[in-house]
Amino acid sequence: MKHTTLISYLLTAILIFPLTACTQQLPASSATTNSTSNISSPHIVRYPSTADYTFLVGKINKLTKTENGMAEIELRSGDLSDVNLSDSYDLLLEAAFDSKTVWPASLPNGFDPNAVMELYKDPGLNVKSLHHKGITGKGISIGIIDQPLLVEHEEYKDQLAYYEEDETIQHEENGNIFYEDASMHGPAVASIAVGKNTGVAPEATLYYIGENFVTIDTEDHSPLASALNQLLDLNKNLPTANKIRVISISWGNENKNRKGYDEYMSALARAKEEGVFVLTTSLEQREGFQLNGLGKKPLADANDFNSYKPCRWYPEHTSNRLSAPMDYRCIASPTGSSDYAVYPQGGLSWVMPYLAGTYALACQVKPDITPDEFWKVALETSVTNDASLPGIINPCGIIDILEK
Repeated sequence: MKHTTLISYLLTAILIFPLTACTQQLPASSATTNSTSNISSPHIVRYPSTADYTFLVGKINKLTKTENGMAEIELRSGDLSDVNLSDSYDLLLEAAFDSKTVWPASLPNGFDPNAVMELYKDPGLNVKSLHHKGITGKGISIGIIDQPLLVEHEEYKDQLAYYEEDETIQHEENGNIFYEDASMHGPAVASIAVGKNTGVAPEATLYYIGENFVTIDTEDHSPLASALNQLLDLNKNLPTANKIRVISISWGNENKNRKGYDEYMSALARAKEEGVFVLTTSLEQREGFQLNGLGKKPLADANDFNSYKPCRWYPEHTSNRLSAPMDYRCIASPTGSSDYAVYPQGGLSWVMPYLAGTYALACQVKPDITPDEFWKVALETSVTNDASLPGIINPCGIIDILEK
């Protein structure tokens, strides 16, 4: 097993963090079927292996700021059993950690890692109240194109109807084909969109295609075009009531000089013509829909609009710029099927699946809604909090208007 640290691929507006991808030698015909899924016969081309993040930190004897882009301190899968953390409360609030982080007995008063995880799993903005009313995205399908997925994670395995990959997530060495393990990014975006506990639309059906965004970003956009067309082709055969209505792509570094640019633009145009809302981090450049991510106070109630503040990397918030949660999230981790990870900082990568989930809820209530109508209603119902932060998306407000 070998590990490679991928460079950040979203160079303009989204979160910056090290992406780790391990590779595993597998036969090319490793397709299996998920017999435990609520989907009657999901199409799963491969089951990517769990990621091993013990090499990120290892065993440590003191906290060190690492600035990994997602947190000031990297503690995922680290062994902290010999560290005295009794005076490290503020530092731990800015740390990324996961289910495999080994904690010492000397934790600060008031800091319980398990309680923090549970708190941060809530998608926030009162989305859960919509779920209690049966507005869960049921009957709506969401497409995601992102990095390799841990297919069997408990957050979304029952919602997953389709998982494919392309050649960008494999490479050849000495005649052998190696495949990437599950990424940190894929499980994260899937769980934000459709996760049972962490997701905005927990009963939406998920169609997912795995890509290597570094290849797409630096070499060739055509695999992204191919994946988008693949989802659109699949959509032709889905029942009208279960169509893919939105596709989330946490990427947006289009480059006219890259191979495949024209093909990708054609695929985006096709999606628009066929009524599929494609959400990318370049949405403002493509459609004029201005968006942003929300900062948040640590440990604050995610359902309280006053918990939110301007994000760290793009503090411009205006009434015509729609903002969605991204900071202090606990989402699915690639290290195990029941593992989770806490990230204090997010980016537009986390905003895209949040908006996709919200759009799925809107489609459930008003099946003929269009992206333009959704965006108009979302802006009209957005909230300005007590700190004069405008443009906070209000899922309950959107649904209230659409139900009328």
